[in-house]
Amino acid sequence: MARRGLDNDPITQAVLFGQGGGKWSHVGIAVQLIPDGQIYIESAMPGVGTKLEKPEVFFSVEQASEGEVLLMPVDKVDAFQNAAKSLLGRPFDDQLALDDDGKKLYCTELVAMALQSAGVIKSLPMRSVPFLPQKVIAPDDLVAAVRATVL
Repeated sequence: MARRGLDNDPITQAVLFGQGGGKWSHVGIAVQLIPDGQIYIESAMPGVGTKLEKPEVFFSVEQASEGEVLLMPVDKVDAFQNAAKSLLGRPFDDQLALDDDGKKLYCTELVAMALQSAGVIKSLPMRSVPFLPQKVIAPDDLVAAVRATVL
């Protein structure tokens, strides 16, 4: 799942600035905690960490100006879901660091770790951004990497 936050949201503005513009500012994973149960979107949020929201909240007009559901290779769905659920409850990574083995996560790191664990992507799509000493995973880059695997 990818969404673009609201234009007046400072986090949306910072993410879009960091990736040089682009379309998306936040990503999440559709998960079911029990078979045939409610679908939730798992994502990592500042001050909250990894959490679950109903899709209608994740994509609500209070949080999103645009959204997209990305397809996953069918043979990878269960592994992707299991990887995502194993990361639920981790604290948010305010430093956007990729070198702590996932002890703390930011949204694209959460999704990228689950994708990599499920064998959907082989390497993390990282880039340098202004004002940060380390490379990060930008939402647009992660969306592009997912699209490249299902085409």
